[in-house]
Amino acid sequence: MKIHRRRVLAALGTVVAVAAGMATATPGAVAVEPVTWQAADGKLTFVNGARNVMQTQEPGSSTYTDFLAEARQPAWSPDGSRVAYVKDNRVETRRYTGSTLVKIQEQGSMTSVGHPTFLGSGQTVVYSGGGRLRYASSDGSRYAQPLFSTAEDGCDRQPSASINGLVAFVRTGDTCGSPTGSAIWLWENATGGFTKLADSGTNPAISPDGTQVAFVREADGLSRLFVVNTDGTGERQLTFTDAAYAPAWSPTGTRIVVTNGTDEDVAIPRIVDVATGDITKVALPPGTSSVLDPAWQPLRSQGVGRVWGADSYATNVAASRWTWNTTGQSEPGLIDAKTAVLISKDSPSYALTGQTLAGQKLGPLLMTSKTSVSAGVQNELKRALKPGATVYLVGGTDILSSAVATKVSSLGFTPKRLSGTSRYSTSVAVAKAVTSSPEYVFIATGTDYHSAIAASAAAGALGAGGKGTVVLNQGNTLSSSVKSYLNSIDPDRTMVVPVGTSAKYALTHTSFSNWPDTYSYYPISGSGHDGTSAELARFWWSSPFQVGLAWTDSWRGGVSASTGMLHYGPVLWTDETTLSETSATYLRQQAAGVNSVIAFGGTGSVSAAELTAAGSAISAGSSLVEYRPYYDGVTPAQATARSAAPGAVSDTAQRATGTAAPQPNLDAVRTTNR
Repeated sequence: MKIHRRRVLAALGTVVAVAAGMATATPGAVAVEPVTWQAADGKLTFVNGARNVMQTQEPGSSTYTDFLAEARQPAWSPDGSRVAYVKDNRVETRRYTGSTLVKIQEQGSMTSVGHPTFLGSGQTVVYSGGGRLRYASSDGSRYAQPLFSTAEDGCDRQPSASINGLVAFVRTGDTCGSPTGSAIWLWENATGGFTKLADSGTNPAISPDGTQVAFVREADGLSRLFVVNTDGTGERQLTFTDAAYAPAWSPTGTRIVVTNGTDEDVAIPRIVDVATGDITKVALPPGTSSVLDPAWQPLRSQGVGRVWGADSYATNVAASRWTWNTTGQSEPGLIDAKTAVLISKDSPSYALTGQTLAGQKLGPLLMTSKTSVSAGVQNELKRALKPGATVYLVGGTDILSSAVATKVSSLGFTPKRLSGTSRYSTSVAVAKAVTSSPEYVFIATGTDYHSAIAASAAAGALGAGGKGTVVLNQGNTLSSSVKSYLNSIDPDRTMVVPVGTSAKYALTHTSFSNWPDTYSYYPISGSGHDGTSAELARFWWSSPFQVGLAWTDSWRGGVSASTGMLHYGPVLWTDETTLSETSATYLRQQAAGVNSVIAFGGTGSVSAAELTAAGSAISAGSSLVEYRPYYDGVTPAQATARSAAPGAVSDTAQRATGTAAPQPNLDAVRTTNR
């Protein structure tokens, strides 16, 4: 499978992956692999009906803690870091601590909003509204959309989703206004296929491993608990005495909590053992007579990692080893390189747009000296590239000398120089090498590296065949070469994205003879370099699976980070010793989907305390964060053993399932220049 196609389809739970399956498919049995990302049983969550307050209870405790008033139908993200719920007829999510509110966006009002659930690894929230299932990114950055077109007139509600991309739901026939029947259906994200699991039932709940669906159905005059396999076989009844409603699986998959078992006219939640059917009562919160909407928090390990070498140049090579396969080998989560890009290690002005080229041409971006190719870079080229592959040199001979091109040839590769008379015309040369018909053009200042490196990484994340380019503004103006390049595009067809205030000023204070008097553009900026990188991440990526960290004061570290993360997610600029609040807030908002944070450079670039803080921001507790070092881009044997421990996800597995094409949020920043 081509890498750009793999990036679109492999990421269960991303908005891109969901969109890939939205067309109605022919009904058929669903067959997907069970989930192996195991979890421990965390807090039970209920709605205290007497007080209308969502509460949590530690396992085995009789003490309840108030979480949120006037909320209902909670559901936890797969890593337990966020809980989704319905409040005031809309879906919201909060961190497990109760902080960092995210509101799912709807265009206009929506009726009968209910039953939010996390699809895949947590990047997507699915819920019912207006008689259809809807989906949105869990970070609230995209408007909700219909999940699929139904194969028949009817009313879909009560979704329950799994990590492996399945959604169980209730479908009633005819219309929502006059429903008939109530069947349990299953939809598969990867194929769009439907399976009818039961002719009658309500309240489906899919098991943590995605292999079974619990639901309730009337039997002997009371609502009883049933389970059925996701291929439609093996239906069996679990409860035979008390009534059972609103089942929720334990994260370990061995128990199911239900409500509305009765004891002296008081609603008592029960826990049902899936294997034996044995029932255990759960203590009620003091002063309540009804407990509703149970949910069970999973506790799963999240990852933080560090990719670094002995110095900034070795870190650059380490980032390449962390991303690209060795020629003739294939490691899950890594990519086969087709080419490489060389930049000068001493010239940041000519190192600002190479990521775009590396992303589109599929290859590492490596730093070397002006007059020679270092031994480390030579070895990395020979490791990652097949003989005869093209190696691009960014800049003229005053930036990378002819001796560099000669050495590349002697190594068995084909050098190709991209240059102009300045950093600005060189950025145009690189842009033209990326594509002759860009869909996105980023503009960023050429006098400071922060915005340009972030923009170049974003454009490069479009991957093989990507049509995103980056050109540089010269302070508050545009050089003649950049102005000519922009004048050659149609702003009605190509989205122009100035990153930073000077880029916006240069764009809007330049007259283009071929442009209409009124045009739209998409400005991105924030407070400080970290703020701009976070705003660009929100704009370009929808609930990314991974996030990289780079030290604000190191352009070389930024190059390595943006190169290493090019196919996996955004890079945030941050302080040397303390995680900036801007970056921490971004991570907390993205916590449901982000499964790992990777620092590029040693502890002198991104401190250990800073990486620990990043792990806490994406996890359900610091004890659930696992550190994985990648010195010289290689996983130590002890780290591999730790990654295989129960509850952990290996980094290569995360990356294999976590790559996702960008989904720019154009509507949020669209601006009209008149």
